[in-house]
Amino acid sequence: MKSDSIIQSHDVTLYGGNDHDIILRPLCDDHLPLLYKWNADPEVLYWTEGGPDIKRSYDAETVHKIYGGPRDRVMYFLVEVDGVPIGECWLQRMNVQEILDLYPGKDVRRIDMMIGEKAYWGKGLGTAFVNMLIDYAFYGEGVDVMHCFAEDYNVRSCKLWERLGFTQAYAFELPPGQKGSIQYHFALTRETFRQRRRTHISAEQRFEMAISDLQPCQLCISAGKLQMVQEWFDPANKTIFDPIPIKRLNGRVIMVDGHSRAVAAFLQGWDTIPVYWDTDPLDMRAYAMDVQWCDEEGIHGIADLAQRIVPHKEYEVLWRKRCMEMVLT
Repeated sequence: MKSDSIIQSHDVTLYGGNDHDIILRPLCDDHLPLLYKWNADPEVLYWTEGGPDIKRSYDAETVHKIYGGPRDRVMYFLVEVDGVPIGECWLQRMNVQEILDLYPGKDVRRIDMMIGEKAYWGKGLGTAFVNMLIDYAFYGEGVDVMHCFAEDYNVRSCKLWERLGFTQAYAFELPPGQKGSIQYHFALTRETFRQRRRTHISAEQRFEMAISDLQPCQLCISAGKLQMVQEWFDPANKTIFDPIPIKRLNGRVIMVDGHSRAVAAFLQGWDTIPVYWDTDPLDMRAYAMDVQWCDEEGIHGIADLAQRIVPHKEYEVLWRKRCMEMVLT
């Protein structure tokens, strides 16, 4: 990054998406032409900016101020969908003192986002890439609380936060002349995020297997994900452990998920681990490729995987990027 750069970039890239490949890249000055375009469109700004119901368009100087925040306070990302830049999003340290006062001593962040390419509105992409940013906030940054805003006129935004597990913290009336009449505040705590990502399986489906009999389908473990598991993991109580989903593949029993909690159990000295047979239809060609990668890198069991715990931002590149780029023939 040049010392005279307008946008103070970072080094985190996030990968995800199901029906589409979505990449969140560090926003930098090379992307300014896109930002000028999107921020000059009154229809785009109507949905991304609060305030009076007026037709607005931001000039280059205003754009520079908007995206000129210090790197230690805000991370700006360019949103790419299937290789096309469609918008931007931010992970920002909370900058409203009244909100910080609600969570004394906590790391509180907010998310702002814009889909500047209107052809991509209404396709569920905002939910997908904001969910990626939430994952990074909790796994990569160790955030305590996400606290975000939406006004009542922006129904899609309100539904997005609720869909992603946020609950309405409070609401207050806006002054006359605003686009909306009520501003809603939505919050997602680390505890709620953790609980939403746990696995609930009936006792009848659970049984135990030797950890040494399970073949991983993953090349590394996110330190942030492992930390999240360790926050609820009780090595003395297997009944509260979320069992590992398994399938048979070419004579092996493979793990199709749950690698972080399997490593947590191994590190606590467990010899056996709760599992269940996963009956969901999965793309077993992809899992066969995963196992081939593991064989090539000498990952034949959980003991091998436990030697490959990496920071979450490295996990994004080493594992999620590789999976996105997987080509099946």
